[in-house]
Amino acid sequence: MSMIGKILRQRYQIIEQLGQGGFGETYLAEDLDIPAQPKPKCVVKRLQPQVIEPDILRLFEIEAKTLYNLGQNHNQIPKLLAYFEENSELYLIQEFIDGQDLDKELTSEKPLSEGDAIKLLRDILEVLTFVHQNNVIHRDIKPQNLMRCREDGKLMLIDFGAVKQVRTVLATATGQTSRTVSIGTQGYMPSEQALGKPKPSSDVYGVGMTVIQALTGILPHLLLEDKEGEVLWQNHVQVSDALAEIITRMVRYDWRQRYADANEALQAVNKCFVPLRPIKIGDKYGYINTSGKLVIPPQMDDAKEFCEGLAVVKINNKWGYIDSSGKFIIPPLFDLAWGFSPKKLARVLINEKWGYIDTSGKYVIPPQFDFAYWFTDNGLAAIKINAKWGYIDTSGKYVISPQFDDAYWFTEPGLAPVKIDNKWGYIDTSGKFVIPPQFDSTGGFTEQGLAPVKINDKCGYIDTSGKFVIPPQFDFAYWFTEQGLAPAKIDDKWGYINTSGKYVISPQFDDARLFTAQGLARVQINDKWGYIDTSGKYVISTQFDTAELFFEGMALVTIDRQQHYIDKTGGIIY
Repeated sequence: MSMIGKILRQRYQIIEQLGQGGFGETYLAEDLDIPAQPKPKCVVKRLQPQVIEPDILRLFEIEAKTLYNLGQNHNQIPKLLAYFEENSELYLIQEFIDGQDLDKELTSEKPLSEGDAIKLLRDILEVLTFVHQNNVIHRDIKPQNLMRCREDGKLMLIDFGAVKQVRTVLATATGQTSRTVSIGTQGYMPSEQALGKPKPSSDVYGVGMTVIQALTGILPHLLLEDKEGEVLWQNHVQVSDALAEIITRMVRYDWRQRYADANEALQAVNKCFVPLRPIKIGDKYGYINTSGKLVIPPQMDDAKEFCEGLAVVKINNKWGYIDSSGKFIIPPLFDLAWGFSPKKLARVLINEKWGYIDTSGKYVIPPQFDFAYWFTDNGLAAIKINAKWGYIDTSGKYVISPQFDDAYWFTEPGLAPVKIDNKWGYIDTSGKFVIPPQFDSTGGFTEQGLAPVKINDKCGYIDTSGKFVIPPQFDFAYWFTEQGLAPAKIDDKWGYINTSGKYVISPQFDDARLFTAQGLARVQINDKWGYIDTSGKYVISTQFDTAELFFEGMALVTIDRQQHYIDKTGGIIY
């Protein structure tokens, strides 16, 4: 009998089935008791025992209490709204998370960079540490049980194995319950868990396998094992020794050789990969961590952000690369240098020529170019030589010969803006014009499939066929970000438009910048900068002489020529 349309407890109306398996059914429902339109959504988990026994009800109540306590005390675990028995069936009502699970993010086509993998590792371990500190084992860590919240981008840990244990008892009850049931998913579940004896280190194993999948793009059950049962993963991806050591320990076959729990694993990650930000103190640069503690003393003439575990710094008029301890990994030899791209290559300038080095400092592509951009995800970089621009691959081989007067990097649809005879158009990765040169200036395409272009002194937006979707009307315009908003200037004021070209935040700012993943944008009024949210509301009032974007929960600002880092409330961290 279909559950769609059914009302539970005269309150929760089922509107859609989300999933079904051996452990039960999951539905999306509306809460009819809330006097709002549209009605708030919730998730219903339905368990159908053949018989209701005291032991089953006791176990159901214990696990419901556990879920309630976890959800009430951590904002990255769904809240339990209700649990009850109705018509000899058991129900859990949980908070609905609007987002998508990590399984949709972790694709074989786009493996994560080391930096992004470290962030993912830290994000999962932070919430799992809370779970373990409350003496709870999740028992089913995998990408499908990690939801990326659409509103703020945070990870939510869902679908605890404790509920599956109740379902298993219900499905297999023979008059005697057992708490040592096998719960988990092949590939993410270690041997002791498969035997029904999960430990906190079993969850650590699941996190490790999730991050291996993120780095390699390979599903865990497809990875080979050696004769001792150890997962063979390092031949599929190149990462730093420090990260490889941490992940390998997380997924050891013997649970006693893993980190004991999420907190121990998190401490190891933080020890090796503490997020550091450059800070100018006096006339020298050092680095602070996200707590505002000075970790690397001010001793450099200039310093940039960490990328792929290394940061570019300047000392005695030369640039080199340091690790998070402040130690030079690549000596300061270069006239100019940039951070490492996900392709593990960095562009450097020496004797007026640009080349590319790897993370050991070895030249992969010798200095020979008049200018060079970074490598994008498709493995191509725009370079300039003898006054013409072309594109090379990561071996330094020309894929598109130098022929353009100017050029930028490729963006997601596989198109790059290039200039010829004083007009801009777009080429594909073969070098063929997809959109003929016709514009005075251009920007890259974004995930919405739109790019800003300028023609006859006005800016508009085209699609990937070159057709105008938003007619030229703005004095200046940036590209769209993931929120579907773009800064656009008209009559000397900046506001934000949506993808139909309509102003969502009216033109009122003297200057404006893109929204970041955190949902904040920098705006300027009367020579002072502040931050707004996507509704246009000030989150941090205009008060700074300069302001940078938020990264790792911090933003660099200047007040009276002094650099500071602020948090998302505007509070001074350092």
